[in-house]
Amino acid sequence: MANEKGPGPKIIGDISIYPIGEGTSLGDYVRAAFGAMKKVQGVRLVPTAMSTIVEADRLDDILLALKEAHSVLLRMGSQRIAIYLRIDHRLDKPESIEYKVHRVEG
Repeated sequence: MANEKGPGPKIIGDISIYPIGEGTSLGDYVRAAFGAMKKVQGVRLVPTAMSTIVEADRLDDILLALKEAHSVLLRMGSQRIAIYLRIDHRLDKPESIEYKVHRVEG
């Protein structure tokens, strides 16, 4: 969504997805889930130590990325998957990941 003032509001989210019961080292699973999400057009990803920050114009794109991550973990044989998703959908002004980080860091 764009307007005469520039880009419209983005939807920013935080995703953490991992299999339960696959041991203490989950790097291969996390890497595969992140790789699946990267293939979804319209979604920008920023990996962090504990989760992945997502940014998109449409909620459907974020949910599709999450669905792709879930699917790849199922294909890897996961029998139980934990998913944490937080969404910040602010409509009154444009925001970005950088804007939000800048507001915290000053």
